[in-house]
Amino acid sequence: MDLDLRKLRYFVAVAERRHFGRAALALHVTQPALSRQVRQLEHDLRVELFTRSTRDVALTPAGEQFLRDAKALLAASEAAQERARRISAGDNALVVGFMLGTDVSLALNAFSGQHPRVSIELVRMRWWSQARVLLEGAVDVGFVRPPVEADGVELLPLYREHLTAVLPVEHPHAHDAKVALAALAEDPVLEYADAAEAWSAVWNADPRPDGTRPAHGPAFHDMEELLGYVRGGRGIAFVPHSVAAAFPRSDIAYVPVADVPPGQVALAWNGARPSPLVASFVEAVRAAVRVSGTA
Repeated sequence: MDLDLRKLRYFVAVAERRHFGRAALALHVTQPALSRQVRQLEHDLRVELFTRSTRDVALTPAGEQFLRDAKALLAASEAAQERARRISAGDNALVVGFMLGTDVSLALNAFSGQHPRVSIELVRMRWWSQARVLLEGAVDVGFVRPPVEADGVELLPLYREHLTAVLPVEHPHAHDAKVALAALAEDPVLEYADAAEAWSAVWNADPRPDGTRPAHGPAFHDMEELLGYVRGGRGIAFVPHSVAAAFPRSDIAYVPVADVPPGQVALAWNGARPSPLVASFVEAVRAAVRVSGTA
């Protein structure tokens, strides 16, 4: 049988969130329609992918394996489409990836000033796929938050970012000017879904500098999920300061963390796929960083 990519996307959305309602909201479809599509996929495969109860949804062993394969298939499909679009556009197009909150303005202005005829497309990147989209060619260069654990990805450090604790407004430390990790030792910490261990160590302070590990709360895939869990008392979270600044909420407190080393934002590209445009972009950014002194 031929796999329907739409059904694969629906399955992945449910599998990542473990919830049909939240997946339906993210996909902008009704929950009954989503359930029908997933049931049809299971029928097509002749495999049960989920075990369902009135409270939650869990993946079967077959579902766990199919999730890994489905993600790879979707990524390959997206990369193939992107490569075709870029070949059609010719050499005067550059796809620039960015992570939420990263400052791309200095780099884009520096490059566009030297290459005004090159069109730039911005593409949102996620913490769990920032290396993959670079290696597969879905983006030419990307503004990432290291560590990026992938052979072939080259990095140009740009600037550093401090962590901010995301707390409900009724939290005892919600109105502090700064908060130490020790003061949050009893709070479960939400997890960045599918994040590499090294990435969580930097951006989720897990493990802590003293080697201890916080209790783990639910995993989240985006800020909407993160804020929902924090508001619901399921845990606290840590985000870069620039991300916190983009999501002001009256029922959420953002408090700088006093005793965690800052993380870094870097420009990344695939060193195994040389490109004159990418080389020009990197050099323009390198020169702009030297002038501004932001590195």
